Amino acid sequence: MEEIESLVKKVTAADVAAEERLAAFGEIVRRYQDMAYGCAYAILGDFHLAEDAAQEAFLAAYRELPNLREARALPGWLRRIVVTQCSRMTRGKRVSTTGLDAAVTVASGNLQPPEALEKQEMEDKVLSAIRQLPENQRMVTTLFYINGYSQTDIAEFLEVPVTTVKKRLVTARGRLKQRMMKMVDETLKSFPLSGDFADVVVRKAASQEDLKQAAALLSYSGKKRPGDFGSPANADKAGVYIVGEEGSVEAAGYFNETKFSIGSVVLKAARPNEMGAEAAGVPDPAFVKGFQGCCKLAKQQGIHLAVAHGSQYDHAFCGFVPCFYYPVATMPCEAAKSIVTRATITEADQKQSETASQACLCDPYSPKMSAYIGGGVWHVIRQDGKVVGYVRVNRDFDPAKKCDMPFGYITDVTVQTREAALAVLRIGTQLAEAAGEKEFCVMQSHMTLITQAMLALGGTYFLRGSCDLVGLDAEMVAIIDLAGLAKNLEGEFQSRLRNSAFTAAFSIEMGGATVGFMAKAGRLEIVTGKQKVHRLLPRWVTTRLFTGYYSGEDVLAMGPIPWDRSDGRTPDDVKLDNKPLDMPEAEAALFAALFPKLWPVSWPDPDVWPWVIGKEHPRYQGEQNKTPEMKAQIDALRFPWIGF
Repeated sequence: MEEIESLVKKVTAADVAAEERLAAFGEIVRRYQDMAYGCAYAILGDFHLAEDAAQEAFLAAYRELPNLREARALPGWLRRIVVTQCSRMTRGKRVSTTGLDAAVTVASGNLQPPEALEKQEMEDKVLSAIRQLPENQRMVTTLFYINGYSQTDIAEFLEVPVTTVKKRLVTARGRLKQRMMKMVDETLKSFPLSGDFADVVVRKAASQEDLKQAAALLSYSGKKRPGDFGSPANADKAGVYIVGEEGSVEAAGYFNETKFSIGSVVLKAARPNEMGAEAAGVPDPAFVKGFQGCCKLAKQQGIHLAVAHGSQYDHAFCGFVPCFYYPVATMPCEAAKSIVTRATITEADQKQSETASQACLCDPYSPKMSAYIGGGVWHVIRQDGKVVGYVRVNRDFDPAKKCDMPFGYITDVTVQTREAALAVLRIGTQLAEAAGEKEFCVMQSHMTLITQAMLALGGTYFLRGSCDLVGLDAEMVAIIDLAGLAKNLEGEFQSRLRNSAFTAAFSIEMGGATVGFMAKAGRLEIVTGKQKVHRLLPRWVTTRLFTGYYSGEDVLAMGPIPWDRSDGRTPDDVKLDNKPLDMPEAEAALFAALFPKLWPVSWPDPDVWPWVIGKEHPRYQGEQNKTPEMKAQIDALRFPWIGF
């Protein structure tokens, strides 16, 4: 307690430098963060919301700490702030959540499916039992088991005698039954706070000084979109977030969402549009903390993937890797003259345009996360009176002309019938021919009806894999929540085992997160615990595996795997660097079946278009402006890192 009193004095002293005050408050946060988190969880029953509430509580505590009369009263004072934040969140109904018992599965290493099912059923009972405890018993149970706080610590936090804490624990244990207590301990400890909770505080801009500093960091938008920084409300609406304790802006960025498809599943993905200090890149602290803040926000909102525009971040992707193929389908304009179709195309109104945009995003085979510049006008495609697709047409696509590319008139398309595809080809070839071109060209996957129709009419198809040279791909992606992503894809994974009789189990680990796959007679269960066959994979491989850029067979056959380089030069773990992935026969077969190649596709940035078609492309973006030292740093970041 003497140490806490000393820290409080530092935070509130007028003659202490701001940097020292923030450092002292950071120590207070580290001392009480799990206490605040456990308290919030006991009230809210949701770990993501509990982390939000704890963070908001510490921000409020920093503002109000000068008003604390007695430093020794800090624990109880902080608890009251946490309770207040939880009440606000409950009243505001900020997020709809799924009960923990419906989401959690934890399995130990050597369990086979029957035992795992029994264990999961026990956990469901445990979590249900915890929820049914009276609030005072639920609170002490959570605080005691979530991070091993002593009964004295808990008593100070709850402002009750130690004997009261002890009595509540004894009563709660009696209700939960002794055989459940180990499960309570394991379950609550399996949802720890993120490791950077005290270091990366993500918040909204709350003052004009915040906005001034954020605008300086977000220099492009600060000049081009000054209205975003005109008021905290404007900044919030624009998606501006800040990293730093109250009174400090260490980093800033823009946060929004996009769509991403894996197989038949369309997922939400975080999409940072601009990051403070992005021109400097790694290891600039503002850039690094900006990305950490973005990923932290995404996880808090239940988003498991993040996508970045490649050329925007040049040599500093922080673990985002290209996971796309670039498809180009071409057909002679002359061939389109034989097209006959019942489908018609008419210009869309505003409401139809919004529907069209969402339909394209939710089409699993239509290119996503477009860096395309130019857009176009949405049109509705109808057949026999029914809407069967949408197409966005741009009759004067300047970026394509500037890059001397023979495509650009059809910028987005999603169709449900071959007749609709033929209607799109007819209007596209008419525009190409009117421009004096002999061929019509679009960027569409071979999985789409558009490309299949073009091939049937004598067209050609070109599919090129993305490049690992940092800065030369339009779209980059990274997994930021492995377990959450695996759960989202459970139905997709199950469908991949259709008509199979696998009996095997394995788990993979990425960045400390584990997901296990347990199959018996074709039935699959996804768990969050280690299996007997457990393998570690770097983020860049795991991301490509889940997105379908690599198949399971590819990874098993690729030989030595370079490990993530946390500083751009040396592997995170030398012992793991350049080790091949090997598995027993049964687990290897299951691994290959669960992860087929999916041929994901993306539209590239105009800077990348010549390279996509097959023309020579510079090794470094803006090569003429880069020194040999800068080029060496880019080369060192071939498999870069991500941290949050």
